[in-house]
Amino acid sequence: MTVHQPINAARRAAAAQPVPLFVDVDGTLLRADLSLESFIRVARSGLVMAIRLILALLRGRAAAKAFAARRDPIQPDRLPYRPEVLALIEQARAEDRPVILASASHWRPVAAIARHLGLTEPVIASSRRHNLKGRAKLAAIRARIGNGAPFDYVGDSAADRPLWAAARRGFSLGLIPADGSAARLGPPPPGHFRTVLKALRPHQWAKNALVLVPLLMSGQFLDPVLVAKALVAALAMSVIASAIYLINDMVDIDADRAHRTKCERPLARGDLTIPAATLWSVALALAGLALGLATGGPLLGLWLLAYMALSIAYSFRLKAAMVADAIALALLYTIRIWIGGAAVGVTISYWLLLFSIFLFLSLAYLKRYVEIQGSTDLKQLVKGRGYVGGDLDLVMASGVAAGMVAILVLALFAHDPVTMANYAAPDLLLLACLPLLYWLNRIWIMARRGEVEGDPVAFAIRDRRSLALGAMIGAIFLAALVGPEPLLERI
Repeated sequence: MTVHQPINAARRAAAAQPVPLFVDVDGTLLRADLSLESFIRVARSGLVMAIRLILALLRGRAAAKAFAARRDPIQPDRLPYRPEVLALIEQARAEDRPVILASASHWRPVAAIARHLGLTEPVIASSRRHNLKGRAKLAAIRARIGNGAPFDYVGDSAADRPLWAAARRGFSLGLIPADGSAARLGPPPPGHFRTVLKALRPHQWAKNALVLVPLLMSGQFLDPVLVAKALVAALAMSVIASAIYLINDMVDIDADRAHRTKCERPLARGDLTIPAATLWSVALALAGLALGLATGGPLLGLWLLAYMALSIAYSFRLKAAMVADAIALALLYTIRIWIGGAAVGVTISYWLLLFSIFLFLSLAYLKRYVEIQGSTDLKQLVKGRGYVGGDLDLVMASGVAAGMVAILVLALFAHDPVTMANYAAPDLLLLACLPLLYWLNRIWIMARRGEVEGDPVAFAIRDRRSLALGAMIGAIFLAALVGPEPLLERI
């Protein structure tokens, strides 16, 4: 009896100690991955930093996490926390149980989060030499509380299986292990494919109708082979655009979280992880390029590559460059027209390119105008943009001026010798200036009143009056192409 008394006393003392709660951070406490998001921000800051990050990754994940953590301090009050995990933490604190953050991310951001939440226990996290994930994290927990001591653990992924198996109670925000070692905490995550579809923004594919413009302008829109080629090119363009949307959402994840409506995007909400978004983006980009090459050969493939290159440059750098961002957006829309021309073998008119660039330059400035409207500081840069609140009036003036130039180009196009040779009634094209003038002034006035949200092109697609005006302009072009009398005979 005397031999076992000290052992039994130690066990009773251990049993009397409150059971600590260990909380994973990435994907569990947060709808985010601290390390991956930090990698993206560091890589976006410049080519030199991107190269240094790659070199750090070659030395191992722990070294790369330490490199990024030193150069990308987080703001813990702006991170997307899961309310169900915060409630579990508060319950444990009310029971006087230790709450310890245990993460594979670097200790610097994890410690900042712990301080923000008022947690006094030292965190368990990765360092420059050690990446605490899976069994390595379990070993660190055992070293903290003693081998065999009970603990509870909250995680979300397959890497947490050994921790759930060793815990007294396990909770999961994502994967539910088949052995029942973890119970679900909170509602189940949304379906993966539904989440991916939302992130692809299929409602934005309507913009790629611009690919059909060269075919319509050529007058060969009754040729079934050319129509099929143009439609396939539009599909390839849509697939590639969705791949770019995923990259854009990864790069803009912080700005989207701070936005009133963009915070509901799957990446910003944490419903879609960065690795999954990366895989989908690569797969869609390759599929779109393959489709383009099969439809229009190397020329169409080159234009699709040009669109991808400019889009990626826009997402990483040009988006935050004053004026250059608007020009890049205008070019991205105009490249869609070049893609349509390459698909059906039509030479793009000089006038059409000029008109497209100035029209979409006006709409690009309108997009920035809407974003700047919410800024209350006249001298502080709008997050992720190259403009300050005081630039509002100048951006509007530039946008309206670009729109008026587009209308002037359309008027000059009507009296071009080539136009007069190709159109049966070219003078009718002057009538198209009137609905376009009305639409541009209307959308800018609505934006001034705060009645346009987000992308003006998306607004126009949903706006009935804009669609009616677009149909009117299309009817005018058709009448000018075939002549009013033959058109009436066909009707």
